[in-house]
This record gives sequence, C-alpha cells and structure tokens, in this order.
Amino acid sequence: MNLKHNLGRSTAWMSLAASGNSIISFIIFIVLSRLLSATEIGLVAFALIVVEIGKLMVNAGISQAVIQRADWDNTYASTCFYLNVGFSIAVTILTMFIAAPLLAHYYAPQAAPVLKVLSIIFFMEGLKAVHEGKLKREFSFRIIAIRTLIGSLASGVLGIYLALKGYGVWALVWQQVFCQFLISYITISSARWMPNFVYSIACAKQILNFSTPLTGAQIIGNIGSRIFEIMVGILMGPAALGFFRVGGRALYILQDVVLKPLETTILSALSRIEKRDQQAAGLMRILRMSSYITFPIFFGAAAVGSEFIIFAFGEKWAMSGYVMTALALGIAPMVISQQINAVLTASGNSHLVMILAVINFAANCLLGLVAIPFGLVITALAFSLRSYLSLFISLHYFKRVYAVSITQVLKVAAPPFVCSVIMLAFVFVTKMSLTNHLPLPFALTTLCILGALVYAFSIGFVFKQETRIFLKETIDLAPVKLKPLLGNLQRFIKLT
Repeated sequence: MNLKHNLGRSTAWMSLAASGNSIISFIIFIVLSRLLSATEIGLVAFALIVVEIGKLMVNAGISQAVIQRADWDNTYASTCFYLNVGFSIAVTILTMFIAAPLLAHYYAPQAAPVLKVLSIIFFMEGLKAVHEGKLKREFSFRIIAIRTLIGSLASGVLGIYLALKGYGVWALVWQQVFCQFLISYITISSARWMPNFVYSIACAKQILNFSTPLTGAQIIGNIGSRIFEIMVGILMGPAALGFFRVGGRALYILQDVVLKPLETTILSALSRIEKRDQQAAGLMRILRMSSYITFPIFFGAAAVGSEFIIFAFGEKWAMSGYVMTALALGIAPMVISQQINAVLTASGNSHLVMILAVINFAANCLLGLVAIPFGLVITALAFSLRSYLSLFISLHYFKRVYAVSITQVLKVAAPPFVCSVIMLAFVFVTKMSLTNHLPLPFALTTLCILGALVYAFSIGFVFKQETRIFLKETIDLAPVKLKPLLGNLQRFIKLT
C-alpha cells in the first residue's frame, strides 16, 4: 500500500478514535461541570496542565525519534525505552516533591493531592512511549484507534459512575488514571516487542541530539499555549480558570476530533518522504485539505459559542461562551503553524521548531500580561491575536527550508478562510433575531445548518477551481470505501 493510502486510512482511523474519545470525555466534563463549581473545575484544570507538560518531559521526543528513523533497530529502540523509563521516574519524583508543594503554595492547597495522584500517569506513559512509536511507524493506527476507544469507553463509564456517586473532582482524576492504564496495557501488548537488556551510549547521544530540541520545543510550546490559563489561574484564581477552561473545552474536543488525527499521522507520512521538494508538495496538499475542513468548523464554533455553552453547560457558565468565541477565532492560523512544525520535524529541523516555540512562548507571556487586567474575553482575544502574528514567523522558516514563498501558502489557505469569515458574519447577523424567537436547541441547530450551507455555497461557486483541486486530492487520499461517496459529491456540485 502506498503512502497516500496509508495516510488516508490512518487519518480515518485516528478520526474515529478521536471522535469516540472526545464524545466520552465531553459527556463526563458536562456532568462534572453541572455538579461542580467553577472553583472546583479550576483546581483540576491546573493540575492537568502540569500533567500534560510532564508527559512531554517523559516522552522527551523519543517516540518521534523512533518514527523518524529510517530502519527499525532493536538496540536503538531498547535504548529509547530505558531513556523513557528513566525520564518517567524523574518526572514523577519532581512532581510529587516539588511541583505539588509549589502548586499548593502559589495556586491552591486543594490542588496538590490531585496532582500527586495524577503523577501515576507519568510512569505508565514512559512504559508505552516506544511501543506507540513502533505502531505509528508501521502505520498501525487501527490498533491505536481501537485502544483509544476502549480506554475512553471503559474509563468514561467509571468517571460518570463516580460523578453520580458524588466523588466530584476525583471522578475526573480516576477516569484519567484508569484510561492511561488501559491505553498503556493495550499499546504494549499490541506492539509485540520487548526491549533487550542493552543500552547504547552512542544511540543515546544520537537520540538526545534529535529529541532534545524537539522536546524543548514541545514543552515550551505547550506552556506557551497554556500560559494564558496558567496566568489566569495564578493572577485571577481557580474560579476564573474554571470559566476559561469551560470556554475552551468544546474547542479542545473539536481539536481532538478534527486536528489530532492529521497531526498524529502527518509526521509518520512526511518522514517516509526523502526529497525536500516532495515533502513541501505533500504539506501543501495536506494544508489545502485540512483548511477546507477545519476553518469552517472553528469559525462556526466562534459564531455559536455563546449559545452552545449555555445549551451544554447551563446558564451559570454563560461567560464561558464569550471566551469560546474569542478563542475559536485564532484556531485557523494555528492549524497552519502546527503542520509547518510537523514538516520541519520530519526533515530533521527540530531546532527550528524549538526557535518557533520560544518565540510563541514569549509572545504569549507578553500579550497575556497586557490582556489579563481587562478580563477573560480580552485575554482570549489576545491569545487568538498571537496565533495570527506567529503564523508569519512559521511561514518564514518554512520558506527558508523549502523555498516555498509565504504567498504560495496563503494562497492555498485563502479560499476556505475567506468563505469561513463570510459564514461567521452571516451567522452573527442571523442569530440576533433568530435566538429570540426559537427555543435554544432549535436555534442552535438552525444556525449550524445555515452556516454550513453558506460556506458550501460560497466555497463551491466563488472558488470553484480551488474546490475542484481540493476534492480531487481528497478522493486520492480517501479510503477505497469512501471514494464513490466523494465522487458523487463532486459530480453533484458539478466540479468534475
């Protein structure tokens, strides 16, 4: 099976996994948000930020090193495994004895025990990292998808049960721990590989030379993307973080469903391409397809953010709706930047990814400090503004490595961006009168349908030539079973 089919099938499987996982976790979060206060949600949210950063330190970019390496080597893989286990032990100790006390002192005492329990995840993450890298390099995303669904479903049932029994924030904590346990067990057993009792210093140096800047970039990038939440929590308190977190939760779900599958598979696909010009061409094709799909979804989320939050979480979270709208406006440039990071990583330019992460981190800190005194909504808008500003820096480095001009990239993304903005404006104008005359569920559904129709009409008729290219490339990459459906769609809108 060729690379195009591998990418198409893998993305389809990861989309299935992301969708199932996101639906389950979202149901749990809705249940918890209706049972808990904003302060309680904020306590868990901050602990989870620390956990996500810790998981990056545990993985240390080693899984990507396994994927990026041309040939599988047991000595290399075993060395990766022992490095991961060592990092997991170190991060667990740091979390238990340094991070948790600091969290109790500077944030809230109640958050410390939550973080200590969640630190169990680090060791399980370290055990499975190389096995997961092996599955990804072999394009075994079907196994990864199934294990994600099993883990999400089983742990989701546990989380809902504990929430209904009154365990509060601990329902989410134990759901996270149990989910990690199931995913780690299935990953290790499915990879059918065990490390040898060998450790190569030469391999370790090679691994760390590749992974260190990549890990630094991932950690700084993660902190940078979360710095607004971190500053909101520390400067405004757990309750404010709770509102901010709920506002971003629906977007995180959409990102898991829409962006994570492609983000997961793109590195595996581009790493198998040897020539730079072919890597650049591959990225441009992926960018065209992803922007046609993701831009309208996230601009649509911005358009109905307030209505959706009230419908899903209740009136007490109304402020979070405005936060969701502001954050959603900045997703489009983030999509492009993430894909540029992936192709830079695939080509071995992890040091450039590190530089971009440092720039984004500095920009987030500066804008966050300026915006936070003006409230949650302005803070969210500042985060979106940073996404647009940093995009041009990412494009500069992409141009430097691949000799693809900024104009060429923007030209590919322009049609869906313009049509998504048109859709956003139409929905905003429409809902001013619609939401006052219809029950909220019907108004929300109507706005979504109208927005989809406006986008489809504008993209299909205003940018007909670009849409024809998009459909052709999508059909080429799609799994065999979906090709007839996409072909019929292409003929229906007369773009053949």
